[in-house]
Amino acid sequence: MITKVKYSDSDKLENFLDSTASDVEAAKNHFLKAAADKTKAAVKRHIPRTAGVRRHTGRKRMVDDIQAGLVEDKIYGGKRARVRGGRQTGALWHIANNGTHRSRGTNFMDKAMADVEGQIDSALDVALGEEFR
Repeated sequence: MITKVKYSDSDKLENFLDSTASDVEAAKNHFLKAAADKTKAAVKRHIPRTAGVRRHTGRKRMVDDIQAGLVEDKIYGGKRARVRGGRQTGALWHIANNGTHRSRGTNFMDKAMADVEGQIDSALDVALGEEFR
């Protein structure tokens, strides 16, 4: 069975689809930035205040050197939110989180992610609700 459909206003449909795609992209970027900021705040609350502090080196504290932002995922495509330590303290995060054979870890990353998980889910519901009304 062959069905033929005539549509005379194809330009309007294409414009509508293009604007929908750009609106969804903007909403996605806004949501990911909000999720990164909420995760950064949660990590800042849970990170030990004295982690990474050495008086004689003049290095920043880990709590003052947290970076949050959006990055392109080269393997899977698309964007993702990333929260990590900065240039001066990024390499020390695993020591403060997991500990060493001489010190006990604080598990601040696990605590921060558990703390922010519900907030991110509710922010996603709000973002999807606003986009598809």
